[in-house]
Amino acid sequence: MDKTTLPPFLMTSDVGSFAQRTIKERLPIILEQVISTNIYPPKIHKGLQMFKKELNHGQVQPLSEITEDRLVWERDLQAWLGKRWDQLPWLLAEAYFYRRILEITHYFQPGPWMGVNPFEALKAQEIQDGMTVFEDLYHEMIIDDSSECFIDHLIKALWGNRGDLSLLGTLDSDMHTQSHRIILDHSLPAYRYLSTHRPANIAIFLDNVGKELFFDLALMSYLFETGLAGKVTCFVKPQPFFISDVMPKDLYNSIDLLAATQSPEVQELSERLTKYTKAGRLKVAAPPFLTLGREFHEMPDDLYTQLEQHDLTILKGDLNYRRLMRDRHWPPTTPVGVAGGYFPTSFLSLRTLKSELIVGLTDEELENVKSEGDPDWLTNGKRGIITFCQ
Repeated sequence: MDKTTLPPFLMTSDVGSFAQRTIKERLPIILEQVISTNIYPPKIHKGLQMFKKELNHGQVQPLSEITEDRLVWERDLQAWLGKRWDQLPWLLAEAYFYRRILEITHYFQPGPWMGVNPFEALKAQEIQDGMTVFEDLYHEMIIDDSSECFIDHLIKALWGNRGDLSLLGTLDSDMHTQSHRIILDHSLPAYRYLSTHRPANIAIFLDNVGKELFFDLALMSYLFETGLAGKVTCFVKPQPFFISDVMPKDLYNSIDLLAATQSPEVQELSERLTKYTKAGRLKVAAPPFLTLGREFHEMPDDLYTQLEQHDLTILKGDLNYRRLMRDRHWPPTTPVGVAGGYFPTSFLSLRTLKSELIVGLTDEELENVKSEGDPDWLTNGKRGIITFCQ
């Protein structure tokens, strides 16, 4: 599709939108959490307070430190510098917000704060809370080659995405009673595809630590154990991003945490994942592209080539969905292939709805969800979609 025919971006200036609410309400609260959960020296503390004023009333400022990604950000922000934060494309604004926090807290600068994650305390609590939820449910999950078992693992991985820290809360409704909340479900076609491509080479773009990552790890183990997957490459963030996004150390630490539980079933899961990692079947990649404010159609050639070697890409969460569908105002009945068909592999997106973007619905499906009388159905995380595109 030609760029001139694409729908407009989701913008922070969209009146009454979740994007606008993100800039005016959610991000200032996150900034306050960073301040309250860290003991920063006066210079950093002052910088964060000044950033809060910029976010609320000021103009977008460029990066000032010399880093490898500075030129990329300069290019991406060129058309937006001097504008207010509530006048930017939503994806660019959110990604740049987290990048600015890293600059202000000296994450990349030599000294005592270099490499110190400003969201570490928040992530640690999410991991602790997530383990409790996971332990309660995992012992009931079985492993066999049926489509029903595949779909059960898929749904658990979907609902693991239901709450994250950038949404400032978790939604731990009973996973067993929420199938009616999946308003688009391509899980069976995805199972049929994998069954004919076994053992598949699978890429998975992870999202949040905590219960989401634990259920994602359970899904990976299931794919290995049933022969549906031969190799899995986990794509994660190379630096702190969106508070709770998975980094390489988070993945390995989470596998170790599974081994330290009191549940024999969860301990066995950790042992299997460790075995796959040592055998080179479970790998981790952390491309810098994933912490930029760009959509997947703008991915660099090396990442595109790397993904082409896979039979299927699984994309977790709302942000990866937004990147995939180019973060634009598509009509909800737009075919999935029109919005995301450029992607280099078949893909399976597991996402709870936290943004005003959805494609692939029929007119009937759209009317059904609208008839439920929930005006915030696109943004409150109560509903999910499982989107497959071959």
